[in-house]
Amino acid sequence: MHYFLQGLVEVIKELGENVEHRLCVKHLYGNWKKKYPGAHMKKFMWMAARATTTLDWEKAMLQIKTYDVEAQEDLERLNPASWTRSAFKVNTKCDLQVNNMCEAFNNVIMEYRDKSIITLLEGIQFYISSRIVKLRTILMRYEGSISPKVQQIIEKNKKACEAWQAHWCGDADLSLFEVSKGMKKFVVNLKQ
Repeated sequence: MHYFLQGLVEVIKELGENVEHRLCVKHLYGNWKKKYPGAHMKKFMWMAARATTTLDWEKAMLQIKTYDVEAQEDLERLNPASWTRSAFKVNTKCDLQVNNMCEAFNNVIMEYRDKSIITLLEGIQFYISSRIVKLRTILMRYEGSISPKVQQIIEKNKKACEAWQAHWCGDADLSLFEVSKGMKKFVVNLKQ
């Protein structure tokens, strides 16, 4: 199986420089935990995977290293762009780290997979059109201006930022602010 995946990675590389190949972090962790078990290792590995900045990724990797140098080295051998958000290409506009959508879709079409190609395609068409109608019905009842999932993320982030205070620095362009929380302070330039 490992050789198959190695070959798949090489084929995807050959398709073009803009084709991105990512690993499912859930499956990556499933294999990694066999060698490096423990709730703390799971926490740090997912912290590294979900890190959105290189600095946060490095901090998580350092925490892994404090528990197990070999575990950190194993993760370092992987291409970070294939599993951590901090190294994902920004032009892709996608931060998915698990292949749940693919697995859910494969599960739905399971009953059609052994049928002829026409029956398979008709089954997929029925599933997709039914799903679109169901989601459209749900969204027609929604009154917000952005999607419910995005609104939920915004509300969660607003809650996390409640303790931070923004103070205008007095510049003529109204673009320099100091953002602080206790002793932590950062300068924000809105023009940059």
